[in-house]
Amino acid sequence: MREIETHFKKLNGMFAKNQEEFLKLIPKCEQFDSNQIKVIYKALYKATKLHEGQKRKSGEDYIVHPIGAASILANFGLDFESVTAALLHDTIEDTSYNLRDCEKDFGTTITKIVDGVTKINDAKEEETQRKIILSSQEEPRIIAVKMGGDKMHNMYTLDALSPEKQKRFANDTLNFDVPITKILGIYQLKDELQDLCLYYLDKDEFIKLEKKRDKLKKLHNKRLENMGTKTQSILSREGVGMDFNYRIKNAGAIYEDIKRGLNINEIDDLLAIKMVLEDYLMCYETLGAIHQFCVPIKGSVQDFIAIPKNNGYKSLNTNVFYDDAKVQVRIRTKDMQKTNNLGVFSDLNQDVKERLSDDMKKELTKLSKRK
Repeated sequence: MREIETHFKKLNGMFAKNQEEFLKLIPKCEQFDSNQIKVIYKALYKATKLHEGQKRKSGEDYIVHPIGAASILANFGLDFESVTAALLHDTIEDTSYNLRDCEKDFGTTITKIVDGVTKINDAKEEETQRKIILSSQEEPRIIAVKMGGDKMHNMYTLDALSPEKQKRFANDTLNFDVPITKILGIYQLKDELQDLCLYYLDKDEFIKLEKKRDKLKKLHNKRLENMGTKTQSILSREGVGMDFNYRIKNAGAIYEDIKRGLNINEIDDLLAIKMVLEDYLMCYETLGAIHQFCVPIKGSVQDFIAIPKNNGYKSLNTNVFYDDAKVQVRIRTKDMQKTNNLGVFSDLNQDVKERLSDDMKKELTKLSKRK
């Protein structure tokens, strides 16, 4: 087993490693119908033929990379156009295939996404990044394929490169890709990329924080479990059902807080519990239930259900003291939870151009002008 796999076990399970695993994965994804699966399989066949004979730095067949990129998007719940484009994303750049061929084979939408993630020949990295940002404002799925697919798999397999290239690639990801995931509200992707960056930029610090997180889990998991079940008990008397999960903040984000001068015990969201309800009215009942037995921290209640963040984030938030521990509480519906994980890519039924707010576009434009 590669060393990185021991630290990113959850992520490891989201990548198909070969054609056989990918072919088994796709029919299990509920977002695809039979016709869409045919298109995905057609793209797999096309990409496999086009990349035949090409190898990665690790010595693996090159097709492993587009399969890895496409499979994580499929596991995240992205639509078939995104997954298809991920399979084809390096064909224009690295093979004889061209955009006209792609449009003939797969249509305008998928070709636009493929074009959006294709590097500009002989251009500086900054120019390609600028192209990606500007193109994504018209077609946001370019970001999904580039960050969620291509960049995520490249970061996960970066150990095949020299330490110098690892650091350069990771630093680039931390300064360009991670801010984009924050702007678009793709927090599930943000956490993984942030941790991968820290792993390559300062492995000793990453391992130290992972060990610290393991100790925190042993210390607090039972406490958080009790907090959740106690809230469930109060709500059940009112006929309200609630599911919950809890977490310790990811290593990359803890590291950023420490760099800002915070002691680890001063981090407000070090411990968090997420409570998921059927509808938004139940969220307010849950807030009341929590405050029955927890001490709320003054000024911490925030209603992002009534007034969502610019990136679509919705949640009813409070920070409390419970059993001598400071806990961040996030209360939302299932739909809100999905939005808060995947941001603009959470609603496959919404027109893709409507997923980017004007504020998001402004933030992306600012990022594209950074040097």
